[in-house]
Amino acid sequence: MWWKNKHRIWNVLLLGVLWGALVGCSQANISWTHYQGAFVESSFPIPEEVKDMDTVINNRQLNYVRYKLPGIEASTLPDLYLQEIKNWGWKQQQENIDEEQTNFVFVQGNRTLQLVLQNNYLTVIVPDKSSRAPIAEATINP
Repeated sequence: MWWKNKHRIWNVLLLGVLWGALVGCSQANISWTHYQGAFVESSFPIPEEVKDMDTVINNRQLNYVRYKLPGIEASTLPDLYLQEIKNWGWKQQQENIDEEQTNFVFVQGNRTLQLVLQNNYLTVIVPDKSSRAPIAEATINP
């Protein structure tokens, strides 16, 4: 009798571990429903699923933050994300600034920023106000 109970306990534990692994693997998908402000521009939304980031704060031409965002592809911005950016008061200045549709420019009042998509990375670039270089020329290459 005790052997059957012990066997059931192991089955329940094994199923729990397998279920946890499946749930953990699905976390790489981005929900596009919850946001936080970007590090270099707190009024610009970034999905909460962002992981690590690296930043350059006091560059002469620009400030940027590159977020690790598993699951994002360097192709285009999801409609849900574009809508959220608009909800936060930003307007897309132009459809894209490159043929690959991975660089986007947004404006809000007198502020301008560039959003760059790369596989598993999202970079927010804010040009220095005193810089006269066009934002597309200030792009970083990680």
